[in-house]
Amino acid sequence: MVWGCFAASGPGRLAVIDGTMNSTVYQKILKENVRPSVRQLKLKRSWVLQQDNDPKHNSKSTSEWLKKNKMKTLEWVQWVYTNIDFMRVA
Repeated sequence: MVWGCFAASGPGRLAVIDGTMNSTVYQKILKENVRPSVRQLKLKRSWVLQQDNDPKHNSKSTSEWLKKNKMKTLEWVQWVYTNIDFMRVA
């Protein structure tokens, strides 16, 4: 499995994962790759980490880790399932 990141300014780091990724492995990947990628991509302080709704992204330990490390995340909105008007076909 491969973890990667990118911004409008280009690609960031890639990390190869052997085996299963859990919250601990995910946090280690973030620790080793996000800030170096932010510097490499010359992002300003207003950058936001976007991740999907995978359980390891939303685990209590990952949420606490992100808060402790001051990484702002984009809130995941399940709009496809909650917006009935969007699902209707005219």
